[in-house]
Amino acid sequence: MPTFRARQQENLVLRSFKFDGHMYPMLEIIKEYDRKRDSDKQSPFHEIYLDLIETIQSERVFVDLPLYLKERASMKNEVIAFSRSVIASKERRTKYLQSLGEASPKMIPVISSYLHKTGEIDTLQWQEAHLRPNFPSIAFRVMYNQFNEDWPIINQLATAVDFIILDLDNIAPYPSPSVRQIMNAWRSFSTCPKIILRSAINTDIQNVGLDHGEVVFDIDNGLIDTYKQPLLGQCFGDYAGIKKDDLTSGGAISPGFLFYDAVDNQFVGFKGSVKELSEFKDTIVPAVINSEAAKRMQASGLPYLDDRNWGWQTLLRIQHEGETGKSQAKFKRIAMEHYLHCIRVKIEAGELKTS
Repeated sequence: MPTFRARQQENLVLRSFKFDGHMYPMLEIIKEYDRKRDSDKQSPFHEIYLDLIETIQSERVFVDLPLYLKERASMKNEVIAFSRSVIASKERRTKYLQSLGEASPKMIPVISSYLHKTGEIDTLQWQEAHLRPNFPSIAFRVMYNQFNEDWPIINQLATAVDFIILDLDNIAPYPSPSVRQIMNAWRSFSTCPKIILRSAINTDIQNVGLDHGEVVFDIDNGLIDTYKQPLLGQCFGDYAGIKKDDLTSGGAISPGFLFYDAVDNQFVGFKGSVKELSEFKDTIVPAVINSEAAKRMQASGLPYLDDRNWGWQTLLRIQHEGETGKSQAKFKRIAMEHYLHCIRVKIEAGELKTS
């Protein structure tokens, strides 16, 4: 379950990548519109996101207006506005999800408890009752630190066609102490499919702190293996090879790139020597292409770096002057496309089958 925020580069990946039947993406809608427009006239919320959902090449798509967002002074204005005007109200948030009803049954709405956000009780029951007539399948998303309060209710509401998402944020995968204490209840649940979601890349990892060409050991992608333990879950979720950031306004140019090594299941960091966009093409691209990680993937016998890998092919085009590399945003998409393709290859090779 690769998870995306509704932002420009993520939306480009959602529209281009072929997820097929073994990858169900989750779309986190964090603002009213998918991008800024020059015109004062904006398309309605439901038109923008129905079009996006319809375009996604996947059998099912989870859609969340995430309650976990915490306002920060540096957060983008449009994110704060949407959080306050829509997400903070269970009634308004539910109406926004209902406005996407035409996308059912492909779309699966995601609901969470408001207890820790507004202090309201019985909000899971209320949302489920109002959304069930339009959406036969519903996903219940529970944060690991709210599990004890939410789990008894979810256990009663969930049906065989629903999904349960256990959000670990970025804490260490099972069997860390924070997770172990709730696993007995999690293991015994078999009503519907279970998904464990975790961000592998901590928010404190910055481009300036990367060691050029070295493995970033602070990134823990272990969930890709631990989710397969018996009765733990049928699926794992992550943020598609990029950082689950705090949705803050853009900062200064900082050329850096995290490249997924699919053979060793780790990330290698690359960064420019000066704060110039030309460093992406002049320093980062040749270093990635000639890296030991790339050589391992090419020698693995699996098609990690074949023609279907848009990210890798884009790096090659940039190296051969067929495409500009002077775009920090483009490298975000390159990272996602490469990571997702590697996961797709692992699925096709049978490496990610559960017990």
